[in-house]
Amino acid sequence: MLRPLQQHSHFADCLRAGGREVLTCDAGLMLLRRAGPFRIGLVSRGGAPMLEAEAPARTLRLFTPDHPMNDEMRRHGFVQLRPPVQVAEWEITTPDLRAGLRKTWRHALDRAAGLKLSLSPMPDSGDHWLLMAEQRQARERRYRALPLWLTRAWATLHPQDTLLIEARAKGALVAGMVFLRHGDVATYHISYATPLGRRLEAHRAMLWRAAAHFAQCGVARLDLGTVDRVAAPGLAQFKLGTGANARPLGGTWVSVPGLAGLRRQFVRQVPSGKKA
Repeated sequence: MLRPLQQHSHFADCLRAGGREVLTCDAGLMLLRRAGPFRIGLVSRGGAPMLEAEAPARTLRLFTPDHPMNDEMRRHGFVQLRPPVQVAEWEITTPDLRAGLRKTWRHALDRAAGLKLSLSPMPDSGDHWLLMAEQRQARERRYRALPLWLTRAWATLHPQDTLLIEARAKGALVAGMVFLRHGDVATYHISYATPLGRRLEAHRAMLWRAAAHFAQCGVARLDLGTVDRVAAPGLAQFKLGTGANARPLGGTWVSVPGLAGLRRQFVRQVPSGKKA
């Protein structure tokens, strides 16, 4: 099953290792948090079956569907908070991956031929150089990433499903990239490159090497994360230049306790086609 990282059992294992409360079922998982007298139940990139998942009483649900399903969300009493974003998915089962690369992406990849790449499982050390560099980068660029403890938990609990790629130029470390595997999908997790690494196209070289590695391991898809052609056009071009497909997720929705029941009662009292 091509289940997203946020709905995989590995993710639930890591959340529990970090002391988080998680509800799991065959359909996926829900992360529970306290908010005063209420609980917040977060379902990230969930499928339609997760709409039927039971949650404790007085739970405010936040749901980000993995696919657009507006009618189903409204029928279950959800109100949309944010519109959908897009995610880049690279199918890597094709026999000739290179043929799917855009011309400019392929030419830039050729310029990275002098880099030396190494592949290994991700160490579970919390002060690994790549984790520290990515944390600084997140502060400087003001974006939110998954917490470091979650990466470390994945490396501790599921080391065989991590991949660390490091790039060196003339012996000097210039870039690194981490992928997390979950079933037949691997997610592009974190990366960092020095100015020299960026000039030498290290990101392309590492991503290309990861695709070849995972294809040999039987992985069907690389999840490259969200793309925003307006706010981050360069990053979007980098991801989609691989031949990855950009598809919309389902937006962000909220359901307040009791709202679904009130909505169903309203529907019963006001038949379709008649004004209230």
